[in-house]
Amino acid sequence: MSREDAQLVKRCLKGDEKAFEELLTKYRRPVYSICLRMVRNDTDAEDLAQEVFVRTFNVLDRYNPSYPFSSWLYRITSNLCIDFIRKRRKGIVSLDEPVSGDEGDMPRQIASDTGDPERELQTREMMAVLEEAVSALPEHYRIIVILRHQEQLSYEEISDNLGIPLGTVKARIHRARNLIKGFFKGRGMLGETGTTGVDLS
Repeated sequence: MSREDAQLVKRCLKGDEKAFEELLTKYRRPVYSICLRMVRNDTDAEDLAQEVFVRTFNVLDRYNPSYPFSSWLYRITSNLCIDFIRKRRKGIVSLDEPVSGDEGDMPRQIASDTGDPERELQTREMMAVLEEAVSALPEHYRIIVILRHQEQLSYEEISDNLGIPLGTVKARIHRARNLIKGFFKGRGMLGETGTTGVDLS
C-alpha cells in the first residue's frame, strides 16, 4: 500500500491530475472522519479536511517515500485540527453538542443484535457519554484516542503518524483512559468493577 501511494505521489509531482484524484478519493473519508471527531462540527470538519489536502499537496515535494504516506497525511491532519481547536478556545464550545452529519445532528449510535430495547437504549446512552468524554479530552489525548479506536491504528502506527515516541503514545493512552473513567464516574456510570462498560483497550 505504501509503495502504491508513493507511486501516486510521484505521478502527482509530475502533474498527473488523475493520481491526485486517486489519493483524494482514497483518503478523503478517513481524513474527514478524524476532523469530525476532533472538532465535532460537520462544516468545520469539511473545511479542515479540505485545508488538509490543500496543504498536503502544496508541500507534496517534501514527502519522504521511505515512510507511509498515510502517516504523513494523518500528522498534517492532527496538527491542523489541534491548531483549529486551540484558536477556537476563545469562544464557548458546548460539550453537549451532538455529532453533525448529512441527516442532521444526532448522538452516536451502535447497532445491537440483542433485540432488547432497554439494552439498546443503555448502549446508546453509554456511547453518547463516551463521545462526550472523548470530546472533553485535551486535544493531544483526543487525537490519540481517535486514531486508536476509530482508525484502529496500533501504538506503533500512532507513534509514526504523530511523530512522537512510542512511550509517549502509551502514556497518553493510559492517561486518556483514566480521564474517560473519571468522566463516567462523575456521571455515576462507572460499574462496580471500576469499568465503563465500553472497550478502552
